[in-house]
Order: sequence, then structure tokens, then C-alpha cells
Amino acid sequence: MRELIAELVAAWQAGDALRASAFFAPDGRFHEAGRDPIVGREAILAHFQRFFRDGPPWRFDASEAIVETDRAALAYRFAVLDAGGAWRASDGCALARREAGLLVEWREYQG
Repeated sequence: MRELIAELVAAWQAGDALRASAFFAPDGRFHEAGRDPIVGREAILAHFQRFFRDGPPWRFDASEAIVETDRAALAYRFAVLDAGGAWRASDGCALARREAGLLVEWREYQG
């Protein structure tokens, strides 16, 4: 599970939507804090593609992970570059669950 999360984060940081979405099960759920969940690998791929193509410059830095066999909690900092050139950052945590080698759920919390 630790390797899967490291590879997922690396795919995000590389802006590789296809590789990032491939870590999710066909009916997997990606749920960003404060937004409706995105269900299904194809919908997750489309979401990642739009964000990587049309979204602002951003950073995602993982700071700590607690990993069990098929579950993990990840602390992170997400930052976007605003129109004035300043980075706006927020800390968050994601809970992930894997079945049969693929992510079935990624749920983020920010506070």
C-alpha cells in the first residue's frame, strides 16, 4: 500500500492523469474535501485531466503516512498559485482503502 500511494503521488506531481487514474478500481471513489465524490476510473481520469490541463499551478506534498495492509492515512499539504503570484496552502489528510491491488476509495479532509 505504501508503494501504491507513493506512485500515485508521483503521478499527480508529474501531471500524469492516465497513470494516476490507473491506480483506482473501475468503480473506485475519489473524494476531495468539500466536494462531491467522483465515482469510477473513467470519471476520475476526466477529473484529473481537466485539473492538470486547466487548473492553476499547484503542489501536493505528502508529509506522513500511516499504512496498514490495505488501508492508509496520509497527511499532506496542497498549495495553489493565486493570480497575484502567492502560494495558498492548506493542510489535509486522506484516507485510502485498497482492494485487489487497486484503490477503491480516496477521501480527503481539510481543516
